[in-house]
Amino acid sequence: MFEVTPKRIAAMRRALVRLSGAETRAVSLSFLDRTEVEGLRGMAIMQSFRTATPSIEYRGNSVRQDFDVCFPAPREGVFDGLATCLETAIAEACAAMRPPPFTDRLQLNDFAIQRYPKDSRGIGIHRDGKRYRGIVAIATLEGGARLFTCDDREGRNARTLDDRPGRIVLLSAAGFAGREAEDARPLHGVDRVTGGRLSLGFRYLPLSAA
Repeated sequence: MFEVTPKRIAAMRRALVRLSGAETRAVSLSFLDRTEVEGLRGMAIMQSFRTATPSIEYRGNSVRQDFDVCFPAPREGVFDGLATCLETAIAEACAAMRPPPFTDRLQLNDFAIQRYPKDSRGIGIHRDGKRYRGIVAIATLEGGARLFTCDDREGRNARTLDDRPGRIVLLSAAGFAGREAEDARPLHGVDRVTGGRLSLGFRYLPLSAA
């Protein structure tokens, strides 16, 4: 499982080319097969979870959080298999691009699992922390919900991302394609949770920012 094949590298390169577009901050690509998704799901449901803080306040903004979380999640077994596959595919894809959109060696060392119950209110519109660099990768393993990006914290011009099991959603983070500050990080959220949702989130946190 999680073999880094030429097909996967090519798919990742196409996704990164799209993500490098001037107006693009999030993309989705087909990446995992059914066996890999089931392996990840089986290990994810075995983890220990805690209830997330119901609301986070930051600079006058309030973000609801209606889910359970496993953080830091263990990067081992199939989780490490996926993380290593993503790191390698991203590195190979970046190396084939001129100019490369990200030159650091991505290390997906910040790993969380989120479990949304049926009829959860999801997570409010937010940006991922500015300390994260390069790319954020999200893999939904089961459930029904809307993962979306939008133009502002009121949710205007919401754009649904295809995060069906088997797909990887990539979000731009600081340092990707020369972007910094808020311009690098898309506003996004999760709502319309109808059948629960189980997802993995991988981020790169440089040791200097930890």
